[in-house]
Amino acid sequence: MSHSYKFIDHTADIAVELSGDSLEELFIAGSKAWHNAVSDETVSDANDSVEVDLSANSKEELLVEFLNELNFLFATRKWLCLKIASIKIIEDDNCELSAELNGIKVQDDFPHKQEIKSVTYHQMEIVKKEGKYSTLVVFDI
Repeated sequence: MSHSYKFIDHTADIAVELSGDSLEELFIAGSKAWHNAVSDETVSDANDSVEVDLSANSKEELLVEFLNELNFLFATRKWLCLKIASIKIIEDDNCELSAELNGIKVQDDFPHKQEIKSVTYHQMEIVKKEGKYSTLVVFDI
């Protein structure tokens, strides 16, 4: 399994191309891109975990909800996701996600690059081509 992300030029916000061998890998790439957008800190000792269960009408909506949840945890609870310990996505009539996130509680003076207001649906379409998933995500700053 593999995943990747690449930041690309965007006028006012942060845009990133995601790819992964599965939907789960695509979401992991998104979480890593989000982390890289908000912090340069590389903390390796995750000493806390959070369970996340989400549902949405589409894969795109689920990805936006998931990344916005990471952002919410950081902005309101001062909890920074460092790693996805496990993630499962089910596509049925709706899309559902269950994940265990590993991270840390941060102090108010924790150094961060910028505040992300929201993850947007702008230009987002999850495409599967030649067995690989990809999409564009825009972080509203």
